[in-house]
Amino acid sequence: MKNHARFHKAKLQTVAAVTPAKRLSLLDFADEFGESALKRIEKLTGIEEVSIAEEGMTSADYCCEAARILFDETGIKPGEVESLVYVTETPDYIIPATAPIIQHRLGISNDTINLDLRCSCAGFVYGLFQSFMLIECGACDNVLLLVGNTPSRYVNLKDRALLMVTGDAAGAILLTKSKTDNPTSFSFYVDGGGYKHIYIPAGGSRMPIQKGITDVLEYDDEGNGHTLENLTMNGLEVMNFAVRHGKDLINNVMSDMCWTPDDVDLFAIHQANEMMVKRIAKGVKADMTKVPISLKHTGNCGLVSIPLTLCNTFEGVRPELKKAVACGFGSGLIAAACATCLADTNFIKTRIVSGKQEVC
Repeated sequence: MKNHARFHKAKLQTVAAVTPAKRLSLLDFADEFGESALKRIEKLTGIEEVSIAEEGMTSADYCCEAARILFDETGIKPGEVESLVYVTETPDYIIPATAPIIQHRLGISNDTINLDLRCSCAGFVYGLFQSFMLIECGACDNVLLLVGNTPSRYVNLKDRALLMVTGDAAGAILLTKSKTDNPTSFSFYVDGGGYKHIYIPAGGSRMPIQKGITDVLEYDDEGNGHTLENLTMNGLEVMNFAVRHGKDLINNVMSDMCWTPDDVDLFAIHQANEMMVKRIAKGVKADMTKVPISLKHTGNCGLVSIPLTLCNTFEGVRPELKKAVACGFGSGLIAAACATCLADTNFIKTRIVSGKQEVC
């Protein structure tokens, strides 16, 4: 593959996104962390508040809501879905996979391909890649890609570095077989040696949870508190990785498609924070009017941030996005980029989900 792949037979037909109604404002923690410190975080990140999952709600619950909205808006029936691809870092269970559970809840046929992908903030592009492969090989004409994450569950309330930027959301994307040739390019990069830069040490097979050991609160050099059961991040290392390799991958897919930055109609970059988005955009010489930023009221929603941004930016309209680039990066460390046409894609207005929904 040599770091890239090309497809021709699939397209994104519809994109839907949901966020929890619950919001956590930076200023809610002014007494604990100081208003001036929070103002600095807001200025650097562009985030004023983050969306937080309701108690008892999982990524799968929000994905089901997004899928039902997509079904209602498009008229497509669950029985027409031939494959379900579910991407998350926060599955319902260790065993079994979550995709079959979602298939049952949504009433999708038993004769379908159901896949879970455990991916981070590059997960949307990875999910597109898997979905494009299913259509390209002739296995499916209609693929439902669901992306969801509730990382706030794993952020310690004493960790202001993550608490103030981490949001929860979900998205549903319908991919279909294209009637015309739709060249699409993918490019990937992985550096597993940096896995500790974003990870939760305890809770898996490597380090099972142990009372009195993995739940002990400790503080890092920056004054952020967390236990081994919490999400931790080395922000500087992650930013360096994202800026360097995000830029390279975007250039890779543009080169593969014979596009220049001026040709591109949209640069959909993972919304880690405003500063990082702008640095990557500058690195590829993108016109900032083509780089939407949509995290002010949701925060960094991980692998959902790109479809969420698309719905927030283009809801209800069909913009001329003949040449669009998407790029995500995150834990692993992994990064991925995609170049495709979104001219015929329908973007549904982002919905806010209130209260506890159906749970199985």
